[in-house]
Parts: sequence; structure tokens; C-alpha cells
Amino acid sequence: MKYRASRIEQDPLNYFLQHDNGGPFLQVADVMLRKNKDPKEVFAHLIRIATDSEWSHSAIFYLISDPRQGFNNTFLVEAKTKGIHLASWRNEVIPFDKFTVGIKRPCLDWYVENPYEQSRHNVYDPEDIHGIGYLRHVRGIAIDQINGLYDHKTVYELAALYAERVAKRHLGAVPAIADAAAGVANIFKKWDEKDDSAQSMLHFICSGLVQYSFFEALRLRIINDLAIPEHREAGLSNLSNLHRIIYREDPEGIIPRYIEQIQNNLDEIHAPVPDDVLDFLKTATPADFNNSPQLEWRFVILKGSVWRIERAAVDYMVSDKDEAEVLKMLESEHRP
Repeated sequence: MKYRASRIEQDPLNYFLQHDNGGPFLQVADVMLRKNKDPKEVFAHLIRIATDSEWSHSAIFYLISDPRQGFNNTFLVEAKTKGIHLASWRNEVIPFDKFTVGIKRPCLDWYVENPYEQSRHNVYDPEDIHGIGYLRHVRGIAIDQINGLYDHKTVYELAALYAERVAKRHLGAVPAIADAAAGVANIFKKWDEKDDSAQSMLHFICSGLVQYSFFEALRLRIINDLAIPEHREAGLSNLSNLHRIIYREDPEGIIPRYIEQIQNNLDEIHAPVPDDVLDFLKTATPADFNNSPQLEWRFVILKGSVWRIERAAVDYMVSDKDEAEVLKMLESEHRP
């Protein structure tokens, strides 16, 4: 897919926070990508190196500003090594010389709303779009994880899982590297299983939270729809499209195998999500979101300027070097 970029504003705070300029331009469950030039962010720097990516962090838009309802700020749900919390939009883009931000939106043309969802649409609600019930469910799943506390074992486990994924991609000729990383992850998992408090929470870093939230929200909605005869058709359709909210590569076919297992026995969807699926979701990276055709580019904030991203004809030519710099950030990353 080819894109064009248009510089539209040099104030990314007010542009996205005010509604009297034709907005809202953001939507609930939009995905934010961020490049952080701060050398103190060691884990983020390692993620960028391992994935050959410009992007080191991601988050989900949770609450979009609406001055008419008394709030004039936008918040995101994000996960870091110290836990999951709400972050102010201001803190995601300032200082402008340190942060570069990209915003992508999930493509939901495949999503089938059940009769109840269809009846709940409100033409006077600027946030109301197709699939808004699902998108609000996504943010709810993300915020549900906010009490999950991190400890060193969790961070080490996730680091080992990331190492395993990187080893499989770059060191296919040396499978022992991937096996060793997987062994380290399993050790930390067993330690966590001995802790009763770990049984009721999931731990994520950054993109893992985003990917899990999209997956789990759709899984729960499918469960609910399959239980109601009038909603069953929507549930079955969305089950067949569950892979459409997977924003990372799946060379081992983990998600198609999971979908097929459920389709063969619908009761399986009520069972706990298998460990291999959870590990797969938790190790999504910002580079995956950059690459995914299931997320469409909407904006880039570079050097304090807002650029609107739109689809372009195949013969489109960039207008200047600034636009070329923005469009280069949208190119596919970390491909073998």
C-alpha cells in the first residue's frame, strides 16, 4: 500500500485535543507507536536493535478529549517494565526533539456487529463508528491489566521470550540459541507459578499489552455472541476473522491452528487460552504494528509537526524531502 503525507499542524497538543477544528481525529483503541531517543531507556533501545525498527514503544488510546463533557486531555494505556498505567497524551509527544510518534487504526471492515450493537449506535456521538463496542471492549481489557504488578522475574521472562523470537528469526541455522532462550523463559514461568498472586494476572511489556487486548476482547465477544441465538451468526463470522486482529507475523501458524481447534469444537473457546498463544501475543513488537496491513496509518508527529497520512496512487511522487522522511518511517521493517 502506498501513502502520501501532508503537513497539517505544528501544534500536536492542541490539534488532537480540540474538537472545534473538525475532529475528533483520534479514536478509542487507535494504536500509538513511538520512537524514543532517550539513551536511558535501555530496554526500549534493545527492542529497536533486536527488531531493526525505528519504533520502541506502543500504547492504546483509552480516552479521547471532549471539552463538551468537561475534559480536555487524551489518555493512553501503556505497559512498561514497572507496570501498566494511564499516560497523558502530552507526556507521549513532549519533548518534541526526543519523541517521534505514529498513529495507526485497526481495520474493521470485516467485523460483524450483532443486533444489539447495531441498535446502540448514536448519530450524535462523534466517537460512534462501526465496531465501537468492540473497540471500547479492547480498551477495557487493557485497563483491566492495570493492577498487574511487575517484578524482576516477569521482566526476565519476557526478555527471554523476546530473545527466543529474535533467535528464531535471525539464527535459524543455530536452533540451540532459540532453545536456550525458551528454556530460560520456562524457568521463570515455573517460578511465577509458585506465586499465588501470579495466577490472577498477566504480565506484558508494551506491544504485548496492545496485542493481547485486541485478541482477548474479540474472544470474549465471540463467547457472548455464541451464547445468544440471534447473535450466533455474528459470533461465527468474527471467529473466522480472529486472525484479522493479530498484528504480528505468525510463521508457525499458531493463531490459525487455534481458530481451527475452536471451529471444530466451539466449547474450546471457553477454555483458558493456551500458553503458546499467550506467549505469541505477549511478544508482539512495535515493528509488528508498523508492518501490519491490518492497522492503517493515520498520523505521524515528527519534530513537533503533525503529518496526516493518506492512501496514494501507485504513481504518487513525494513533494519534498520532509515528506520523504515521514514516509520512510512507514516502510516495512525487520523482514528476513
